[in-house]
Amino acid sequence: MYAVLGRPFSIAREEWVWLAPLFLMVAGIYGVSEVAAQWNGVSTATLVADYVGKALRAIPLVVSLGLLYHLIRALLSGDAQPLSSMVAALRPQLRDASGLISRLLPLALMPVLFAAMGMLKMQIPHIMPFYLDDLFAAADRLLFLGRQPWEVTHAVFGSTGATMVIDRLYTLWVFGLSVAIGYFALIAPRSERARFFLNFTAIWIVLGVFGAYIGSSAGPCFLASMASPSAPEYAGLMERLVSIDAALKANGGMGLGALQWQHMLWSAHETDTIAFSMGISAMPSLHNAIAFLYVLLAFRIGRVAGIIASLFALTTFVGSVHLGWHYAVDGLVAFAGTYAVWLGVERYLRTA
Repeated sequence: MYAVLGRPFSIAREEWVWLAPLFLMVAGIYGVSEVAAQWNGVSTATLVADYVGKALRAIPLVVSLGLLYHLIRALLSGDAQPLSSMVAALRPQLRDASGLISRLLPLALMPVLFAAMGMLKMQIPHIMPFYLDDLFAAADRLLFLGRQPWEVTHAVFGSTGATMVIDRLYTLWVFGLSVAIGYFALIAPRSERARFFLNFTAIWIVLGVFGAYIGSSAGPCFLASMASPSAPEYAGLMERLVSIDAALKANGGMGLGALQWQHMLWSAHETDTIAFSMGISAMPSLHNAIAFLYVLLAFRIGRVAGIIASLFALTTFVGSVHLGWHYAVDGLVAFAGTYAVWLGVERYLRTA
């Protein structure tokens, strides 16, 4: 038994079944990140405050979207008093202490997870220096019959306008992350909440840590800076992106966000800067992994939701290559790894 606001309650077993492994995964990866950080004279704790601050700033937006969701549901139901119906629907959830913990604990754990992942990502060059870029570039060339995949995407979507749209949509991934975390924590049914957070956390750890260290690579956009033998194959890509960026700015618009971020990341890498959202890692692509997780989850909601999520995942995959962030194999490995994690979580939830 526990007490919250002076009222005793017990956390239901069905909540412990997924909250316990979620907590252990986050605590475990935080411990690993702290060891790696201390080895290099820094501390993961310095990043936690940054991620908590970002999370707190996102709370008003997430709560507003949640309330809007419940209001729209009440309006669509044809209720004569939608606001009263919304409050009535929310009241039991707020009074259920066990359910409240199951909603708030994942939200509290996510900044810790991201801080640990960020620190481990920034330690890759110290522990496992980038060594597989040329191999992945060769694999892409083999898959695309002697051409690099960016040549294909720029042949189809190579205009300034199309590249700008791809760049903006690729950036939306971060916003989508906040919305997804908020939705599954505060609105989704318990079973889907458990499924999302177990998969989400496992993907970040299995692919984002173990996968990133095993497949240590920087990505096409950094090949020239590393003086890689494969850099000439991507020189045309980077020249096109710089040209498109200049054209956008010449017309009074924003340049490509991808180039701005790539410059910041490489500068932080060169100066060994420990900061929010820094760190370089190409294989496997977490952008593609999380986008594919949305697809798997969305098809459980319905066919239309699944198709929309699939289009987003396809756009993310194209963008990851088109903007020089990733090799095509980064995305393909991410898809396979995400599905493997999904099957493992499904098996656990069925047998737990």
